Amino acid sequence: MLSTASEHPKLKALAQEILKDWQAVVTFVSHPHLPVTNNEAERALRHAVIARHITHGTRSTEGSDTYAALLTVIETCRRRNRSPWTYLAEVIALRHQGLSAPLVPMPLTQVA
Repeated sequence: MLSTASEHPKLKALAQEILKDWQAVVTFVSHPHLPVTNNEAERALRHAVIARHITHGTRSTEGSDTYAALLTVIETCRRRNRSPWTYLAEVIALRHQGLSAPLVPMPLTQVA
């Protein structure tokens, strides 16, 4: 493949990059619990990317940090079968009472 790739510089560069990172490329073979692709992570980001495209992003670093934190909470809640709005309301209510709130939403199966 590399001999043919030498006629195509971009293909040759891609092949060299893959070979350089070969252990990372085939990590899933020796660790079957790891996903073969990053499709799940890409799908998790899809809503954020669409929202950023529609709204043209945020106007400040603080806005970006806040948005990222909220997206993290929303996605964690989604993966744990929790309503992010209910979780955020619980956190705000607990903090308003001076109580500490759980940093990570527990799955519904573990909620008392």
